Amino acid sequence: MFDETQSPSPNHALVALAPLDPDWQPIFQASNQVVLYNPTSHALSICKSSTILEGHQPSSCPYCHRPLPSGFDHLDTDDVEDIDSSRHSHPAFHSRASNYFQLLAIANETSSRPSSPPPLMDDESRRRRPTFPREAMAEGYFRAFFQEEYRLGMGANGSVYLCQHVLDGNPLGHFAVKKIAVGESHSYLLTILKEVRLLERLHHRNIITYHHAWLETCQFSSFGPKVPALHVLMQWAEGGSLDDFIDLRLGRSTRLPHIHAHASSISGPSSPSPSTPPASDLHSPSARIRAFRAMKRAPPEERERLRREMEGGIGVGGAVHLLSPEEVKSLFADVTEGLAFLHDRSILHLDLKPGNVLLTWDEGKLIPRAMLSDFGTSRDMLHSNRNRSGNTGTLEYASPESLPSPQTGLLQQVDSKSDMWSLGMILHKLLFFKLPYQYAADGEASVVDESDKMSKLEMEVFDYRGFRQSPSLVTSFESRRLPRAFLYLLESLLNVTPSSRPSCERVLGAMREGRVSFFLIPSLATGGCHPIRFIVTKNLFSTCAY
Repeated sequence: MFDETQSPSPNHALVALAPLDPDWQPIFQASNQVVLYNPTSHALSICKSSTILEGHQPSSCPYCHRPLPSGFDHLDTDDVEDIDSSRHSHPAFHSRASNYFQLLAIANETSSRPSSPPPLMDDESRRRRPTFPREAMAEGYFRAFFQEEYRLGMGANGSVYLCQHVLDGNPLGHFAVKKIAVGESHSYLLTILKEVRLLERLHHRNIITYHHAWLETCQFSSFGPKVPALHVLMQWAEGGSLDDFIDLRLGRSTRLPHIHAHASSISGPSSPSPSTPPASDLHSPSARIRAFRAMKRAPPEERERLRREMEGGIGVGGAVHLLSPEEVKSLFADVTEGLAFLHDRSILHLDLKPGNVLLTWDEGKLIPRAMLSDFGTSRDMLHSNRNRSGNTGTLEYASPESLPSPQTGLLQQVDSKSDMWSLGMILHKLLFFKLPYQYAADGEASVVDESDKMSKLEMEVFDYRGFRQSPSLVTSFESRRLPRAFLYLLESLLNVTPSSRPSCERVLGAMREGRVSFFLIPSLATGGCHPIRFIVTKNLFSTCAY
């Protein structure tokens, strides 16, 4: 409840002391914390309560008992700081207004607005006026509401950072923030914003959630200047990427210290330290968050060691453990579901690879949930120019038709079948922990010149004749208790003829309960086709030929 004995907040304060005023509306709940917003003054307030009233209805605020506003959505548990795991499962304690981050922007703009109007500009000032006017910038938004913890990754389109959402010093959950330097290029900003606005409207359990985007200056290096940068706020996937997941199974290190901490606790001594959760509890979000906090509280020398591991990588050792049939089916189905959602809305991903498949652990689940991310090369086929100006996607996972022609150097048009090839390569990686190329990153061939390696890899992609199963593969699958259907599925997805590849819906139809789907697979003996019937049996699907 609110303490009415405290003095009122000063004017233009970002976080105010909330009186018992019906104008204050709850816009965010996380365990024992609630954020209130005053639509009149645009002030914010955060309140805590040591005792949670039992038996309240989720439609009302557990602190002030006022009805929650319309559009008040329940959060994914991965976004929220788990303060008390006993309350973690109650949806009423993890809710956020759909326009929550936009309201924070209004509050930040109101609190930072100057008390007097800016001086009039002369002709020289007008000529030197920056591309993005001050009113278009949300200066101070990142510093007011986020604390950067470390870099999660870096790519051609920007860097992604793990950030703690804070309000008046109170932690409210982890998010990922992608910072994209746009400089003075107005056209580049519009291009990126168009994609971001499109992705903000995509809501699916197998698609990373985009929450908000704003323009703010950022200093990317200690000695560099501050430049305008688009900040994109996204859901944090605490399980890392599918690449990280496979690397851990291969006994390799990851660049994410909180994931490495979990790997060490699994392979380390049997007597865990008080700050390390037991192995049986490693799959709960609260345990993973506690492990991450323990890493942040570690002594300076220990934190420095973890930071060196994050930057350079130190192997965690251990045997190679290939994925089980249940893991392959679950992860592959998640990726296919997310891709089907995009294709159903005429959106191509065009850079589908394990590094762009992020993982999160749902409460009580032993297999992580996969979510598609990084849509930097995606295309809206309904509202975009269909002419391609450059190669899209990562070479190892790119379809042959998406690459420039070796004869003419020209690019062909691509469609959803290009994504299906990449989906087949992901399935290949899930099953074998490698790709069918010698010059791939995990391939057997080695060269001194990296550019020479890329050219050789490109020729391998062009020369690859598609996946073909063999008797030895069938025997290997039987020993691993893998259904032979995966081999037939690989043959259909990694078909060099785009029109012969199945759609996402057709693949999902083969995996859903009780449904039967047919694929025409080229016969090895005759070059003809025979139908393969996929049947769902419990959690796996098996095959039989007519």
